[in-house]
Amino acid sequence: MMCKRNIVFFLQQCGDSSELPPRSDDVLFPMKPSHHNRKQPAAVLAAALVSLSVSSQTTAEDSFPWMRPQATAPIEITSLLANTAPSLRPVSMPELIENNTNAATKAAREQIGLTNIPDVADRFWMISTRSLTSSTCNVNLDTPKLRVQRLDCRGKASPATIDEYLGSLTPERQVVVYVHGNRMASNKVVHRSFSVYRNIIRCNEKRPMDWVIFSWPSAKQGTLIHDARRKASRTDAQGLYLAWLLRKQMKQAESTKMIGFSFGSRVITGALHSLAGGKLGGRLLPGTPTTGATVDVGLVAPAIDSHWLSETGYHAMATKNLDRLALLYNRRDAVLKRYWLLNKVRGRVALGYTGPRSFATRADGTELPVVARDYSSYIGLRHDELDYYTKSRHAANIMADLINDTNDTETNDTETR
Repeated sequence: MMCKRNIVFFLQQCGDSSELPPRSDDVLFPMKPSHHNRKQPAAVLAAALVSLSVSSQTTAEDSFPWMRPQATAPIEITSLLANTAPSLRPVSMPELIENNTNAATKAAREQIGLTNIPDVADRFWMISTRSLTSSTCNVNLDTPKLRVQRLDCRGKASPATIDEYLGSLTPERQVVVYVHGNRMASNKVVHRSFSVYRNIIRCNEKRPMDWVIFSWPSAKQGTLIHDARRKASRTDAQGLYLAWLLRKQMKQAESTKMIGFSFGSRVITGALHSLAGGKLGGRLLPGTPTTGATVDVGLVAPAIDSHWLSETGYHAMATKNLDRLALLYNRRDAVLKRYWLLNKVRGRVALGYTGPRSFATRADGTELPVVARDYSSYIGLRHDELDYYTKSRHAANIMADLINDTNDTETNDTETR
């Protein structure tokens, strides 16, 4: 019988690296032989024996590593691409290493989402306000200097102008505006957006679209609560910028859809409210208000007050430009549970925590159709956008229905109003 040391070394050379416990310093790379491996937990020995007992016949390349093509691949890359879990779970490690592993795996997951976008008829844009003021009273609502970039399907950016973007829009193409959440650095936005996009287009996209990333200044600054308060104060200005953009593009595009996460949802509803003639931070969008725009919106864990879309809410006018609303929420979200700390007013709760409450009517006076789903059983305490798409296929299906103007998603626990 092979000793434990030999079994571990055998797995390192010829076996599946996912059967070995991850380490904080090489979580994305195959582990190298080391004398530290002599003291592996008993679980590794068991995993090795199972692997040996169920392994199929090996080729010469499998038996002699030096005959195989030299290539290194991230741990669990194959399982991530296939959307399946590894056959054997890695041995649990201390909390610090688990956190590092989760962060690295998440980064790998988003990188995979970026590099595996197929060549499609869809077009990709990024419109940024990161260089503009977030002071509501100083926002330029006549000609804001939005930074526009066109992206290829690999995320490579090339400069463009707002006129080039608007001139490219046609009635035949959907426009989907994606607004990210808080603590999103500028160099992470494309990765995150493409991860969301990739999950959605798997669900039978039926019409070419322009996928537009609205990038706002949300990079991490300070502790969580102080950072959240700072970003919440910026959302009014971002809503005004987005309202200006929506007014321009609605003259060119026949159909507009919007998807937002956390504070990104607040930016979206604020923009629709401003577009309809509502005030944000005391400012009005110049010109004639726009209502009846029939925009379909998907809000994921929205960090807005649960009553803001009601008849007397801060974003009450937003529903005048809504046609349908998809609301994905989590009644166990540990971040949104403490939403009241933003303004230090107990009793204030987030729509992304409570689920649907009261909504104002649409422009024609009819009730707003709302599809809502609680994801607490899938996500637990986490406030993570990608969890909604990767831990359940329903979220991607719901967003695909929203984009494709279909109603194909049927689940037992989806609420419809």
